[in-house]
Amino acid sequence: LNAVSVGKTIRLSVSCNGRAVPQVTWFRLVDVPVETNTGTVGFVEKDGDVNPHVARRAPFRVFDGMEPVGSSVKAGASITALRLHLPSSGRPGPREYTIAVQVGGDRCELTLTVQVYPASVTPVGERSFPYTNWFTLDLMAERHGLERWSPAHWRMIRKYADLMVHGRQNTFWIPLQYIFQMERGQPVLDRQRLRRIVRLFTDAGMYYIEGGHVAGRTGGEWSATTFDISLASGVRATSPEGNALLAAIGRQLVDEIDRQGWRDRWIQHVTDEPAATNADDYRILCGMVRRHMPGLPTLDATEDPTMAGSVDIWCPQVQEYQKHRDLFDAARATGDRIWFYTCCFPGGPWLNRLLDEELLRPTLFGWAAALYDLHGYLHWGLNHYKSFQDPFEQSVVDHGGSNCLPPGDTHIVYPGTNGPWSSLRLEAQREGCEDYELLQRLKGRDPKKARAITRRAIRGFDEYTKKASTLRAARRALLEALG
Repeated sequence: LNAVSVGKTIRLSVSCNGRAVPQVTWFRLVDVPVETNTGTVGFVEKDGDVNPHVARRAPFRVFDGMEPVGSSVKAGASITALRLHLPSSGRPGPREYTIAVQVGGDRCELTLTVQVYPASVTPVGERSFPYTNWFTLDLMAERHGLERWSPAHWRMIRKYADLMVHGRQNTFWIPLQYIFQMERGQPVLDRQRLRRIVRLFTDAGMYYIEGGHVAGRTGGEWSATTFDISLASGVRATSPEGNALLAAIGRQLVDEIDRQGWRDRWIQHVTDEPAATNADDYRILCGMVRRHMPGLPTLDATEDPTMAGSVDIWCPQVQEYQKHRDLFDAARATGDRIWFYTCCFPGGPWLNRLLDEELLRPTLFGWAAALYDLHGYLHWGLNHYKSFQDPFEQSVVDHGGSNCLPPGDTHIVYPGTNGPWSSLRLEAQREGCEDYELLQRLKGRDPKKARAITRRAIRGFDEYTKKASTLRAARRALLEALG
């Protein structure tokens, strides 16, 4: 809405065939800054690096946050952007909605024609596309002024969980630091807290559980060739002392997993982003985890093919998967599963979900998963704002050395006044996850047609349509094929 005076009341209504539509949800879109563009390879542009694949040159501001509002809202700026979520419709067929906007004595109406198809989307849960955003429970307390682990904090965690499920996330991680305490040098599992966390996210609708990383790079150095136990800094994971600690962690976790019947739901992380420099130590560590946590599949952000046989669920960055697709597919032929992830990499033309890229890109994650038959998606940043970062006013943050995390990499939700706010990027990715479920259904009926429709929108992680009209036409063809 352009040129609405600040402070003016905007009244909103929606009707269908002359009748008011109940359960309509309105959002005021909140603009955030993009201080520096994403780089051509990753992180952000540096001297001499100009990324030609961004949607707009920085600095600029872009709508991303979604503040829930009622049907009456005051204009906070000369341009007020709103988003509307309509309730699910019962019967297939055409609908004609009238959206009315009134400011003072001025009123305008927008007629929106919608075709409802009989296809339905798989509910979020065990059978939906595996998808995880790592989160920090601490910031769910801190950013809302709550005491950690207080009743109010648990209620806030549930609000975040509900939003994650709305975004079709069905997998949640539990860092070991949340559920273990070191007592006299030994890890002790807080079984009650573990049960409460699992129950909360399960009640919200999630299914798969990620056990947190048991180890991290020695000294926190990226170039380290070895790993330390995550609960005991300075204890090398593959040493006799590390083995004893890992045995204690594994014994308690596996006992609780079996007591609660979680074995079919549990996925265990070993360490984050192992690389060629530490592949030897990683392979040994994976063997130790298999011994002390037998039968639990392992998942890590892995993209070095020399780690074959170490991990059960590979999770390469999208450009690395495409570069070594034959090797990853060979691992899949042995029974491994393949997820994919993005973060501060990749930049350039590749699919990612950063603030200076088209909203089609996170939507196309689901289409890419269908194209390559990938089994899940991971991102590190649901709400990992830095301590000094106001995500409404800072999107690019220092990552140490000369590197900065690109715009929006740290988060895909915002700390709203009474709970988390969604984002346009989360909603775009949600739509793509829904498309994935429909593409899989069509693939079961007519694989050739499913592939043809998929390739109308995407042919690779760096080869895809940037036209919304093309994606919408492909989606319409998908819905008609399922009808």
